[in-house]
Amino acid sequence: MMAQVATILFKGYSLLRKKASKLRGTHNLKDWCIPLVQLLCSSTPDDEHREAVMKMGDDLAFRGLTYATHICYVVAKVELGTCSQFELIGCDSLPFGLTVLTAAIERTEVYEYVLSLTSGLAQPNFQIFKLYHTSRLAQAEFPDKALQYCETIARAAITFPSGVKRSFIERLILLSNNLRKGEGEEPVWLLELCQLHRVRVADANANADPEQHSASTSSEVEIKFQDSESGSMSDEIPALQSPDLELHTDPEVVFALRYTMGELLGKGGFGSVYAGIRKEDGKEPGETCELPVEVALMKIVSEPPRCSNVVELLEWFDMFDCIILVLERPSPCMDLREFSKLQNGRLSEAQTRDIMLQVVQAAHHCCERGVLHRDIKAQNLLISTDTLQVKLIDFGCGDLLKDSAYRMYAGTLAFCPPEWVMFKRYEGIPATIWGLGILLYNLVCGDYPFKSDNDLEVGHLKLCPGLSRDFLDLMMWCLELKPDLRPSFEDITRHEWFTEGVQDKEQVRQRGCVKPK
Repeated sequence: MMAQVATILFKGYSLLRKKASKLRGTHNLKDWCIPLVQLLCSSTPDDEHREAVMKMGDDLAFRGLTYATHICYVVAKVELGTCSQFELIGCDSLPFGLTVLTAAIERTEVYEYVLSLTSGLAQPNFQIFKLYHTSRLAQAEFPDKALQYCETIARAAITFPSGVKRSFIERLILLSNNLRKGEGEEPVWLLELCQLHRVRVADANANADPEQHSASTSSEVEIKFQDSESGSMSDEIPALQSPDLELHTDPEVVFALRYTMGELLGKGGFGSVYAGIRKEDGKEPGETCELPVEVALMKIVSEPPRCSNVVELLEWFDMFDCIILVLERPSPCMDLREFSKLQNGRLSEAQTRDIMLQVVQAAHHCCERGVLHRDIKAQNLLISTDTLQVKLIDFGCGDLLKDSAYRMYAGTLAFCPPEWVMFKRYEGIPATIWGLGILLYNLVCGDYPFKSDNDLEVGHLKLCPGLSRDFLDLMMWCLELKPDLRPSFEDITRHEWFTEGVQDKEQVRQRGCVKPK
């Protein structure tokens, strides 16, 4: 009863006020505790009473008083997930670290249990957080407890099948089977969950294949000067041979004949990038040499059939003191980081969806060709400001994709996967998927999710207001701590955040394109 809650709050306030000088975080109690007590003791009708308490909760949330907000919502028996501030009890951001997530789950489970006493049901929106917690238990080597959680989540999902997505069911089945390790007969709850999955797959949209973007036909090119000390891949890849060896033997002459240098576009750790205009002679440079690493990787990904979301290597020149890479360059274009800055540092979900679909296709193409990019970030993605077509550039941190683990990290530290932090080793594709999750967060929230290694233990993710449940689900799936629980490229493009958001794409093309000033 609200009046009983008011009595408890007032007694607690009175006790804390006596000790206020010795306690932290009590200075704002008077601002909300006494008004809430007065509201709870009012004699208004029940429905109006509840609405007034919820409104007070909304006002307190606007002021950033998360604990007070949740007191209001708990008293009003608000369903989890119906308010953006009411996901996990006591949290104004998403707990990611092992310790803080466990504490938040335990608090929220108490609330779920209390509501189940009156409704008889679990909370649909809470199940995805319980699944995150379950995977962390598996990571921490508590398989029995994790499997118990899987059963609890499955039984809840079966009671409200329309409240869970296909991808969520697939993840739950995968985790359950990993924990069971094929031992004994499948339990009834798992059989029922598999049956629910079959029904959901049958109802899925058969026309959810991602659209392919046409390749750019612009004659403008990008010219990249790379330090001549970069490594070669002569052991893995054969030397480049040209049938026109006798025509031109001096690469500097060939380059001067074919291209006109333009303005400096930018500098990086391994070289400089210039604009350029290609002349009309159509001949290939005549030279036989070992391939530098970046050249070799780009030649592999540029072989037909090409991916229009990966920049094409047109040709390259081995000069005396540097290597020149001639790349296609969409026009007009800018890198994705600069594009985001034009929109106050972050993109809408609709824009990000269209962009990320292309990025995933580019990453998938590279891995299918046996190439690991290792530095997929906003600065290494060119975007056409007319069409929003995206192209992956800069293979300077790349390597050949291998089945065994990598023991040297290359790339940007903000994208470093947790398995490297903890064990100093990582596998190529799971690390790429982790990086896509980081990029997804970065584009929508305008920052990087993790500032230090300590965030894996006690970190929170600061989320923007109004993010969709599907966005949160996909991002957190990519950011699974356990590499073998992360999605595949196909899982990502089949996720509901993409398939159920396809209708937004035309709106993005019409109103989302940003012209550079």
